[in-house]
Amino acid sequence: MLGRLPRMIRLGAIVFSVCLVSQTAFAFNYPLQPEEVRNAYSLGKTTNNEELIKFYNRYVHYFPAPTGNSSIYVQSVEFRTPYEQIVLRTQRNLNTYTTFQADEDYRANPGLVVVRTIVAYKTSYNYVGPQPTAEGFKIAVSQKDAIEPQKITTETICSPLLDDRCTVMTFAVVAWFDAEQFAPGTARIKIETPDGQTIRTKFDLDKLT
Repeated sequence: MLGRLPRMIRLGAIVFSVCLVSQTAFAFNYPLQPEEVRNAYSLGKTTNNEELIKFYNRYVHYFPAPTGNSSIYVQSVEFRTPYEQIVLRTQRNLNTYTTFQADEDYRANPGLVVVRTIVAYKTSYNYVGPQPTAEGFKIAVSQKDAIEPQKITTETICSPLLDDRCTVMTFAVVAWFDAEQFAPGTARIKIETPDGQTIRTKFDLDKLT
């Protein structure tokens, strides 16, 4: 029995190493531990606007309106990790949301990662026609290789066709991923609009939670 001990120790070390690698294989926090869910919930509840702005600046990149003849432009691109999504849900339901609900909502889809592109038409453009769809936009996400989204959808943010108070058509193009599709390092995002514009940005995933 004693003679077999070194081999057992070596095997134990290998198993421990494999577990350690598997726990650190993701750039951002995933899967979230209960304490991390509570921390994200607390951040969403904070009244410290500077703290929130500093947090969101890592997840959202903004772009100026193009100076050419293009009527459509990309306002921002957001990389939503599971952690950031808890912060967002808490903010949106500030007075009614509980830690229990935050935990339940996270567990309903713990690996969801979203790349959300906000698109708008210039104020001088008189938009007419059907609601924009995702088909006209090409969202390319890559690290070492291309990462294919599970689906791409659109969501209306403000539409003059639906609300007289809206003066500008604004909507989001949403690319859905799973956290396990991403590795540590940089994620590169390229958006091609229907009128031929190309927008590029990148996120340092190691700096996201």
